[in-house]
Amino acid sequence: MKTKNLKYLLVFATIGLSSCEKMVDNINDNPNQLTITAVDPGLFMNGAELANVVLQCGEFNRVAGFYSGQLEGINQDEKTKYEYNVTTITFDWEAYQGVIAPVREIRSRTTDNPLYQGMTKVLEANTIGTYASLYGDIPYSEAVSDVENPKFDDQLEIFAALQTLLSDAINDLGNAGSSVVAQDYIFAGNSTKWLQTAYTLKARYYMLTKQYDLAYAAAQNGISSKDNSMMFKPKNSGVNATTNKYYLTLTNSYNVGTANFLTRLLDNTSGVSRNNAKTNEAARLKYYTINYNSFTANTGIAAAYEPQPIVSYQENLLTLAEAGARTQGFTTGLGHLNTYRASLATGALFNSSVSALAKKYDAYVEADFNAGGMENADNIVPLRALLREIIEERYVSGFTTYMPYDDTRRLQKSDSDIDVPFPLNIGSATQNVERFLYPADEVESNSSAPSEPGLYAKTKVNL
Repeated sequence: MKTKNLKYLLVFATIGLSSCEKMVDNINDNPNQLTITAVDPGLFMNGAELANVVLQCGEFNRVAGFYSGQLEGINQDEKTKYEYNVTTITFDWEAYQGVIAPVREIRSRTTDNPLYQGMTKVLEANTIGTYASLYGDIPYSEAVSDVENPKFDDQLEIFAALQTLLSDAINDLGNAGSSVVAQDYIFAGNSTKWLQTAYTLKARYYMLTKQYDLAYAAAQNGISSKDNSMMFKPKNSGVNATTNKYYLTLTNSYNVGTANFLTRLLDNTSGVSRNNAKTNEAARLKYYTINYNSFTANTGIAAAYEPQPIVSYQENLLTLAEAGARTQGFTTGLGHLNTYRASLATGALFNSSVSALAKKYDAYVEADFNAGGMENADNIVPLRALLREIIEERYVSGFTTYMPYDDTRRLQKSDSDIDVPFPLNIGSATQNVERFLYPADEVESNSSAPSEPGLYAKTKVNL
């Protein structure tokens, strides 16, 4: 994990993301004298945010979808990954340089701006937390530094460090006041939205470490509306013009589709449908369907400019539901689940392409989870029946995020009785993939790198 010439990489990345105004000003200046200190640190922000988008919404997000039974790779590289045929060269850690390096540069030069301080800490926590979840032990305390061979920190220690970082971010953002920033692709400098995102990330990481009481407490201050969700919102014009990452993949003929298992869960005619007298998933089924035969035919979740979730209102509500049920009791968990179902019923969590289709999510009552009830045909303990429904809802609602992959690994040992039983991708597979492989360039260049434990080795949070 080398940082050589980092200052020049940051400068040129900023130039590429900024406008071309006054291109001839100071034309006789020596370009070799251009240094990182000559650039407003705030101009690194959009680049860092977009690099985080690539990590959260791009290729590795799809791989996690393959490994959680939500996506199918149809051909070329996507099919290879879908069938677990990956090596260390499949993966990379580009977000260390794309996110961590610039946000630390911003932070070091904006010590008097609590908004920048908080925003950059949230981005760092989002990036490192995703890497730690996917890989296990990773470099953090010595990463992106002058240390030539940064050590791999313990996964549990990393999550503890991120909780401290997020607490610091919350303090910064709470004191942001009238602070302003030069660029913010995600929230346009809205400190409240950044603050709520920090709390939801705290809740996410407490869920991963099974500290459910702390997850519930954090989520109560988390993202409070769909509009406050951290989303990648593709733009069809301007310097940062881009498209939905799934749509982009389809345009390049790397075809992916919604896995048959997920569509069957939503299909009222299938034998494993989650539809019932209080639930009609017709709109969500259509919204989730990815048409890989014609990318222009996608009007739902893979439409060209459809926003993609990174840290969302949906996740926060369903964290309140699961963590609340586990730590506060049945009534609390059911209340949060019904709040979420009411949001689904409005159609606001989909888009206009399915506005004419049914979306029925009536409130559940306690009797639905009693033995023999609508949601407890196999007569398990009512609280377990409620948790099973919440976990399945997290699985469905988390489509195109890392949440289903995180959840299934979290639950396999402690809650296998209520985990979502998605099938393995190929007949010869006997177990679920537990982690990604360390990138080849890191293993080859860092003498501190441990031996690669393989795809099926559980990380510490899931032992």
